[in-house]
Amino acid sequence: MKKLFTLILFATLAMAAFAYSASIVNSRHDLTKVRATHDSFGYGNLHLNDYGEVCVYCHTPHGGSTDAPLWNRNTPAGSYQVYNSSATMDTTVPGMPNAISLACLSCHDGTIAVDSIINAPGSGANLTGPWPNGMSETLFNSHAKMEATSGQWGQSCGVCHDADGGPGDGEHDGTATYLTTNLSDDHPISMSYPTPAQDPNFKTTSDVASAGLRLFSSDTVECPTCHDVHDPAITPFLRISNSGSALCTACHIK
Repeated sequence: MKKLFTLILFATLAMAAFAYSASIVNSRHDLTKVRATHDSFGYGNLHLNDYGEVCVYCHTPHGGSTDAPLWNRNTPAGSYQVYNSSATMDTTVPGMPNAISLACLSCHDGTIAVDSIINAPGSGANLTGPWPNGMSETLFNSHAKMEATSGQWGQSCGVCHDADGGPGDGEHDGTATYLTTNLSDDHPISMSYPTPAQDPNFKTTSDVASAGLRLFSSDTVECPTCHDVHDPAITPFLRISNSGSALCTACHIK
């Protein structure tokens, strides 16, 4: 009995360790970790409001948006350039992104600061500074807005984390995570998944689900079709591994 208990205990701990390793905690989507990194360089509360909670940067139990479950971010206002190559698409060319993809774009198009949320917990957001590089709040916000509207990397992160290194030294280039509002060179989203009649070179919707990917209302392809924002186990937050192009061939017959 004691041996059985020991085996069960080790199995439980192993499963717990696996679950933790696939947690959003300490992942790139854990913005409390980003703040801690800034603190380690002596930046303090310059670049990111520290809400002290991992989930609150995206979710709130009260007063949220309906774009995603308990959603705590505003919807991007800008118009998007979408993938519109009729030569490579047999379905209707997609229009503006649907709500579920807009939820992702509220961070990833670079027009809204990652710490800009609807309902801040506790004492709320940093509204008094200090601001980056000695800027006033007005100058900081206008600088960020200018970058966003000029097609550069807008808002708080993009002020420093741009392709040329930003105003400081040694920051990583964050432009890869800012898609901008030009999505014409990215995989189409908010598009209807092709039926066999439209394109026989696509697998069935049931095949897609069996592979571990997810289609949304009316069988649409959205950002979370391929990405699971809460699970960093497969970089970059992929639902399944793309080893040998397995992610691509879950949908495409090639």
